[in-house]
Amino acid sequence: MTKKDRKRARVENRAPLSRIERGYQSRWYAPGTGPPDWAKVYMSYKELRELISCQLHRKLSEDFHLYCADDEYYCPPVGDASKIIKNSRLDRRNWVAEKFDCDDFAHVLKANFSEAAYKDGRRRRPHCFGIIWGAFPHAHAINWMVNCDLKLRFVEPQSGRIYFPRVDDRDIWFMLA
Repeated sequence: MTKKDRKRARVENRAPLSRIERGYQSRWYAPGTGPPDWAKVYMSYKELRELISCQLHRKLSEDFHLYCADDEYYCPPVGDASKIIKNSRLDRRNWVAEKFDCDDFAHVLKANFSEAAYKDGRRRRPHCFGIIWGAFPHAHAINWMVNCDLKLRFVEPQSGRIYFPRVDDRDIWFMLA
C-alpha cells in the first residue's frame, strides 16, 4: 500500500484493501462493497495494524501498544460474532470487584472466540477479535473485533453490546489480538 493510499484511507476513514479467499482463488475488493456470502475475509497483522491506526488514530495514547500473536486473522460477519457472544452467556455472570471484573469478562469472551476458531476446522485462522484497555470513558477493559465489512467495533463483554468507537472513547493504551 502506497503512502497516498494510506492517506486516502485515513481521510475517508476506511480500511485499506483486504484479501478474500474462495478455495484456491484470491480476489481484492474495496471496503464498503462487501464480500459475497461465500467469501471468507482474512486480514494480515500488518493490515490490521494499518486499519487500527486509521480508525483509532486520535483515540490512541502516546504509549499505545498493539500485540498481534498471529500472522493472519479471520474477519467474521457481525451475525456470526453475535452468536459467539450470545453463546458465551457472559451477560448472566455477576461482576465481582478484583475477582471477576471488566478485564476478566474480556478475557473470557476472547477465550470463547478462540474456542470457536479451534472448533472450525475448515478455517484454521483465529478470529480478528481481542481485548482493549483505555478510557471508555473511564479506565476499562472491553473487547474489539474487525468484521468482514472491515469496520472496527467494540464489544462490552458484560452486556454483549456491539458498537462503533464513540467520541468519548480515548487514551487507548493496549490492544491484544
